[in-house]
Amino acid sequence: MELQKLKIEELKSFDAAKLRETEKDIRRQLHEIRMDIYSGPSKHTGKIRGLRRSLARVLTMQHAASLGVVVVAGSARAASKKSVTTKK
Repeated sequence: MELQKLKIEELKSFDAAKLRETEKDIRRQLHEIRMDIYSGPSKHTGKIRGLRRSLARVLTMQHAASLGVVVVAGSARAASKKSVTTKK
């Protein structure tokens, strides 16, 4: 499993323990990459953005599970791209 490219569909199948484990793994990778950057030139600076997004997805799924809410993938995009007709 590549932590940089986690999707909501994959995370839906995870239980609470697996989500916590994934969160720890992502945070550990972010920490290692940041330490590499501070200690000298690093090749992995582009991974930070993907890891941060995956971490946000994991935290969202954890919060939704604690509230008992079902997360629907892609609902925000679909809502923002509604076609609007104007009267002339």
